[in-house]
Amino acid sequence: MAIKFTRKIAVLFFCAAISVFLFSAIAVAAETATDETGRVVSITPNPQRIISLAPGITEILFALDLGAKTAGVTDFCNWPVAARRKQRVGGFVNPSVEKIIALNPDLIVATADGNRKETIEKLASAGLPVYVINPSSVSGILQSIVNLGRLTKSDKQANLLVSRLKKRLADIAERTGGKSRPRIFFQIGLDPLITVGRGTLINEAIGLAGGINIAGDTATRYPRYSKEGIIMGAPDIVLFAPMAGDKEFTAVKIFWRQFPEIPAVRNNKIYPVDTDTIGRASLRFIDAVEKITLLIHPEICQPGKSLTN
Repeated sequence: MAIKFTRKIAVLFFCAAISVFLFSAIAVAAETATDETGRVVSITPNPQRIISLAPGITEILFALDLGAKTAGVTDFCNWPVAARRKQRVGGFVNPSVEKIIALNPDLIVATADGNRKETIEKLASAGLPVYVINPSSVSGILQSIVNLGRLTKSDKQANLLVSRLKKRLADIAERTGGKSRPRIFFQIGLDPLITVGRGTLINEAIGLAGGINIAGDTATRYPRYSKEGIIMGAPDIVLFAPMAGDKEFTAVKIFWRQFPEIPAVRNNKIYPVDTDTIGRASLRFIDAVEKITLLIHPEICQPGKSLTN
């Protein structure tokens, strides 16, 4: 009896020792990183199963050649095309925590501008590493690319990508330098009429493209605008993000007919800007900046020469 009892104790001690060893090995293997909101996260080096909780994040991961390591994406992650074949974890604002946990990720990337704090806390409470990015400016987008490259051991690819994006931005600045800056109104809502104010990526895009946002001094990020405000602002160009299902821009055209005295309407300068590129904090946001630049200053693009040359 005493021998059996001693053996049981020995087995228990052995199992305990193994557990301590494995826990220590995991602790040593994990790396500590501070995300873009100041949270300290313990992350496995070179993660192999990554989940993206925003379309912009998915675009960055694929640009870093991490598509094969991306285990799950949201329902709205539609670019590149390969992302559409990935396992879906639900919506952008309300992803399924259960589906995410079931995918056994070793890195979850979320965004402060869109993902709910409660979702991030639930995932973290389940012991999952959640790294939150917070790109609220163009420089912030570039920094997020660098940070994600560092986390995933894709530093070389990230640095090369950022270098190319900076070159494109420098090219825009060079071509628009010294030119007149037309007044721009960017429409993101029709009823009520909503535009973009200070502190938004779209406001920065307008400035980078060589224009002046007539609502750029507004402290509210997405202010409502009255008809009187539109008339007083007298925009030279109106840009808008197309609404789903309105492929002919019928509603937008009807709305602006009531302002024949506005320069943008009088000169027929009302243009759509792709919603996905202008609305996502990813590398494709630079595509949107280039598009807006050519709408504002079409004369800078010589035949046969693109902005990126």
